[in-house]
Amino acid sequence: MKFSLLNAGRTAIGLIATLAASATFAQGEYPNRPVRFIVNAAAGGAADTTARILTTALSQRLGQPFIVENKPGGAGVIGLDVIAKAEPDGYTIGGANLSTFVVAALAAKRLPYRAIDDFTPIAKQWTQPNLLGVTPSLPISNVNDLVSYAKSHPGEMFYGSTGTGTSLHVVTELFRSKAGVQITHVPYKSAPAAESDLAAGQIQMMISNFTSMEPQVRAGRIRALAITGPNRSPLLPNVPTIAEAGFPAVEMVTWGGVVGPARMPPAIVQKLNAEINAILADPKIMKQHENLGATVASGTPAQFADLIKADASKWGAVIKAGHISID
Repeated sequence: MKFSLLNAGRTAIGLIATLAASATFAQGEYPNRPVRFIVNAAAGGAADTTARILTTALSQRLGQPFIVENKPGGAGVIGLDVIAKAEPDGYTIGGANLSTFVVAALAAKRLPYRAIDDFTPIAKQWTQPNLLGVTPSLPISNVNDLVSYAKSHPGEMFYGSTGTGTSLHVVTELFRSKAGVQITHVPYKSAPAAESDLAAGQIQMMISNFTSMEPQVRAGRIRALAITGPNRSPLLPNVPTIAEAGFPAVEMVTWGGVVGPARMPPAIVQKLNAEINAILADPKIMKQHENLGATVASGTPAQFADLIKADASKWGAVIKAGHISID
């Protein structure tokens, strides 16, 4: 699968669509009607919660409703397909994250859209590390203990993920490879479902979303061994980074942002980017993200596009080396 930055003028059809959308923008100040915001995940999770924080603020600032529509399923493909096939007029935009927008797309054999090329990067919103946790019943207190235990119990350990080809699957396979251990993958439909089995001892380890796992760690149901970001979290200051634990190559910082369909008018993209960056600079908004274990992350559309391209290269190599694919 080829990842490249979109080229708005590469076809006559694209040029016509851009001109038409630009004409719509010129007819009235954007937005002059409600905007659909597609979330490619179920309500209640981190993707949904961060989207609602942002859309509430956008509605207040721009005077039109930004309406969240949850379109879960297909490892995020269903929701992203809605965005990709929408009119590029700025009235259908949505969330994208590392797992569904980049990693799952790289692992997929077939997609109903062209990954990256059929989208317009608008703004980065947040970053967040993952947590490596184990079931508390095991005699494991750090990552070295985990590696030693796995090597002395080959084939007896199982790890959970949010599905084959997702970022949590890919990063755990990278850890397993670097550690040289045999731990069997068990895919689940959601992080909470996997974490429930982890707490109960049905599986032995998992690298999961910080937002989802952190409350389980504080409650004592899961023992956290490492955080996959470059820095420790103030919410769990005693949990070392994965680099401190001896595995710097396993570092993963997931991110979320806003995208639209390809060929959106640059004026609309720039307006949305400026408004989102202004929202993210609000201390109240920062705190709402921090409460989820995330950090606000602003920037230009070009910087967001560069991040997407860099992560596609990094994790594409891991997926290829691990022969990971989604049928």
